[in-house]
This record gives sequence, C-alpha cells and structure tokens, in this order.
Amino acid sequence: MAESEVQGAKQADDSPIHRDVILAIQDPYMSQIFDGSKTYEFRKYLITPTVERIWFYRTSPHSSIEYVCEIDPARTRKPGDEPLPEDGLGNFEFNSGHKDWDGYDYAYKINAVCKLKIPIKLEDLKNEHDIKAAPRGLVYAPKSMTDIDWRGSTRIRSLDDTSG
Repeated sequence: MAESEVQGAKQADDSPIHRDVILAIQDPYMSQIFDGSKTYEFRKYLITPTVERIWFYRTSPHSSIEYVCEIDPARTRKPGDEPLPEDGLGNFEFNSGHKDWDGYDYAYKINAVCKLKIPIKLEDLKNEHDIKAAPRGLVYAPKSMTDIDWRGSTRIRSLDDTSG
C-alpha cells in the first residue's frame, strides 16, 4: 500500500485519498521551518484534509526536495476559530489579519520535519517520478515518490520540540 493513499479508499467523487503533496518553497522560508522559528506554513488555498505530509520542493538554486514535513489539517481565521499560538514567525500576523497576510487564510501546523537521506533533484522528479516541470503550486506526490523510505530520514524537529 502506498503511503500517499489509503488502500482502496476513494473519496465521494471516486478519486483516491491523498496523503502527500509537493509544495514549492523559497529558501528563506524552508530554513525557518527546519530551524523551528516557523511553526505553521501559510497558504492561500485549502489542502485536502486527508493530506498528512508536505514534500517541500526548494526552488533554485537547490531545485530539489530535501524535507518532508508532517502537518495537521488547515487552521483558519474565520469568526469563532481559535487563534494560532503565537510561538512562530507569522502566527501573530495571521491571527491579527495583517495586510501582508491578506489572502493567506490557511495555516498548516508543522508537526515534524524530516530531512531525506538523498535529496530528490529536479532531474529525478522528471525522470523517475513523472513530474513534467519544477513544482510551482500544489502537486499530489506520485506513488513512486511516496514509496521512498522517508521515515528512515533524519528527524530534525518534531512536535515534542515546540509548544502549541
């Protein structure tokens, strides 16, 4: 069974239930995630709640996936929603609706950060995983990628290392 899908499980529209996505990220933000200063990833779109892991594609000059992060489903800032704990970069701004966070209505808690033993380079994404170009938006991780033993990678940070 692929880590990215529940065996045989289908959504109401008969599509598979995905557990893993690839998201592009620029280096300063990736550094903030793996050093623990950023505890949530903010996006302008809802990632399906079945997704448990983000495989971050670091943009140029890295052009590779080096980190897999375990996440919770999205938190929002709709009236009545609990605010985020203000323990990381951007959390206060998200809670207060700062103008720089306009449109970033979804926050994904980073529960763990794992560094892959062998980064997946852009060339490998194309040749081995049938990804046609560098990821720019949300891409569901193919089975060939999620079969990689990411659990055997180095755990840099986990929920036990942070509060909230």
